[in-house]
Amino acid sequence: MFDWLDPLQHFQLDTALILTLLVASVHVTFRVGIMSLAPMGFAAVGGYTAALLATEAELPFVAGVAVATLLAGGIGALFAPPVLRLRGIYMALGSLALAQAIVVLIRISDVTNGPNGIAGIPLEVKTEYLVLALIVTFVVLELGHRSHFGRAAKAVRLDERTAEGLGINVFRVRFVSFTVAAALAGLAGALEAHRTSVISPDQYGFATLVIVFTYVLVGGNGHWAGPVLVTWGLTIMRDMLEFAGSNWEDIIYGVLLVLVLLVAPNGLSDRSLYRGIRRRLRERNRPAPEIDEPAEKVTTP
Repeated sequence: MFDWLDPLQHFQLDTALILTLLVASVHVTFRVGIMSLAPMGFAAVGGYTAALLATEAELPFVAGVAVATLLAGGIGALFAPPVLRLRGIYMALGSLALAQAIVVLIRISDVTNGPNGIAGIPLEVKTEYLVLALIVTFVVLELGHRSHFGRAAKAVRLDERTAEGLGINVFRVRFVSFTVAAALAGLAGALEAHRTSVISPDQYGFATLVIVFTYVLVGGNGHWAGPVLVTWGLTIMRDMLEFAGSNWEDIIYGVLLVLVLLVAPNGLSDRSLYRGIRRRLRERNRPAPEIDEPAEKVTTP
């Protein structure tokens, strides 16, 4: 289906699709008011699990990816209670510490070949598989968005105490979101491992996390389509700016992101932004009211 793309375009497309899975993972937690910095740790779990199952256990590709996804989700569920007890910046730092602990354990473990990583992973991932994985993810996100759980998640994000007063189990909503986000990140890591055929602990650093969070913040938490479209648009823009060199590319990219955040601080998926734009357009196109001139006074001699 995608044979008309040259190798570089094919690689860029696959990178954007896997990055979209990571963005969807962050959006799931961001939707309920959790700023989790743990997705790269769960991606490492998924990537290394799939790599070990493929190279050591010789498990089929689909089974290995499924096990990696479930294991990442299981670890997310295991560590969700202590992380979710934290609040604000402490929750973000706690989730970051969890991710860093996972990467450090991978780096010092002999099972994962330490800092050298794992090579020779079968190249099983095709672009069609990534598209199918994203379609399934989008369907699940849309069903969740329209469901009672989606409305409860929005209520939890807006006001936790009010949500509790409405009978919503805040911990359960955040627990499910954290676990699903971990599984999505694990799926992204597993697919990435089978796409590049080699992984190392250095792949799961802070730089990728910053890019993913930027896309989520610009896209907003109003709807999952916002961060996804921003990911695709800004990825295309970065590829088009390569001619300017890395320094100018980063400068132009950063300025555009700052401008977007100034215009839309709640993200591009915030409905109030577009309601305000439509109201201003109606006011601008509305004809000015006619002012009747006062009648001339008639003076009598």
